[in-house]
Amino acid sequence: MLVSSVMGQEGDQTFQSNYSIVYRQGEHDKVLLELPAYLFVQPSDKKLSFKKVNFKDADVYILAPQYQTGHGLEGYVFAIDKQSGDVFSLEIIKKGHVSKTLVYSESEPFPYIQNEQLVVHPPIGAGTPEEDTKDVFYKLDLINKLLVAE
Repeated sequence: MLVSSVMGQEGDQTFQSNYSIVYRQGEHDKVLLELPAYLFVQPSDKKLSFKKVNFKDADVYILAPQYQTGHGLEGYVFAIDKQSGDVFSLEIIKKGHVSKTLVYSESEPFPYIQNEQLVVHPPIGAGTPEEDTKDVFYKLDLINKLLVAE
């Protein structure tokens, strides 16, 4: 019997292995992140793309290995500093907690830029406290390689 789950649907493609997120420029490779024994779940086997948002000083890319979870998507976040060309992963700070992933709603809208802040619609489920249903605004801190919730 095949039953869909919160990690996808019947017929989805799953890929589990050790992954490296690598930025390649010309002949030079830079490993940005290692994902050991990580599971990717996607509706097809086509190449997975990063989603991009543009700050004034950096291009920011989000990679979500699962396209649905039932509990909000987790995306790894990377930045390219427009002035220096430096590329790096970003850590997320929200309510004093540091995370390697940005959690956002599976429903629209995708995180977007407004007034130089990343606006994130949080995942909302049964029992979500009222204060956790409001959009979260993140400020980009390129010096410390952070997205910090306001």
